[in-house]
Formats: sequence, structure tokens, C-alpha cells
Amino acid sequence: MNDQITDRCQQESQYLRSPIIVLDPKRRKKLQKRLDTEHGYRAYCDHDVEVGKNACGHGVYAVRQFLPGEIVIEVEGQFIRTEGYPGSDYLMELTKEWSLEPCIPAVFINHSCSPNCELVQLSDFEMLIVANCNIEPGTEITFDYRWTAHPWTPECKCGSPNCRGWVCDADEVKKAKKLAGKKKK
Repeated sequence: MNDQITDRCQQESQYLRSPIIVLDPKRRKKLQKRLDTEHGYRAYCDHDVEVGKNACGHGVYAVRQFLPGEIVIEVEGQFIRTEGYPGSDYLMELTKEWSLEPCIPAVFINHSCSPNCELVQLSDFEMLIVANCNIEPGTEITFDYRWTAHPWTPECKCGSPNCRGWVCDADEVKKAKKLAGKKKK
């Protein structure tokens, strides 16, 4: 992956006619922490939800109570043509042609096999996070990602009693295990 990024940077530098300087990972981490602290870059808070730190890095937490069926947040972000886009860990497919790269706070909503919310696609270009149970203030907002199994599908660490072990749709667990077994060989 790093080789691909380096190759791409070198190709782009030919167009820019200046050398591309790749940030040292330690310096990047230090600068990111400073940006987060001094400018609230990864911080978000409104009267309904806020972004906080947790074992996964960040998560979204309820500031007030939500009742079942209530909209928690509207997922906003950048609309991207799916074809040719390498994607990210957060990309949400809207249609065959379009995907959504979510922004804060939605980008920090974590997966759970026992979620307290669901992702509802209201129209081709509108997505909502809706409570599927009573959510008390201070509770982390989660939804089931239900990804298709791929070689990169991560193991689930949600900790729920019915955890599937993989961040994928329940019907894809066998495939995820099989792909993980091939990857280890």
C-alpha cells in the first residue's frame, strides 16, 4: 500500500514540477494531535451528539435521550462517483454510480453487531442514522455496517453478546472466515 502511495506521489510530482515530501509517521501523528487539540479538528458537538475518544479511537455519543425511530443525525459528506475512486474505510455506497464520503460526526460512528441505530437511505442522496431503541445520554451511537466480506474485512471488537466476530453482514461471516484463512497462509 505504501509503495502505491509513493508511486502515486512521484507521478503527481512530475505534474507539479516540485518534489513531494512524505511526512514522517511520527511527525504526522504529533501534528495531528496538535491540530486536534488546538483547532478541534476531530471534535464535534451539537445539542444531540458529540465525538469522543474510545478504545477504537473515536466514537459518537448521545448528548440527550433518543427514542426509537428518532433521527439521531443526517449523514452528510462529499458525493463521489464510485467508478475509479479507491475509496476509504468510511465510504458509503448510495447508488451504483455514487458514494458518500461522510464527514464529522458520521465518519466516527462505530460498528456493532448489536447496534442501537440503523442506517436508513431515505433517497438516492439522503442517509440518516435512526435510533432503533431507547438511547440514553452518554451512550455510544452505533450501527451495523453489514459489509460484504473481502480479504480486508476486519475482525469485530464490538464486545456485544451476539458479536459475529467480523465487521460484515451476518450472511457473509463464513466467507470472511474463509478469506481470513487464505490471507494467513
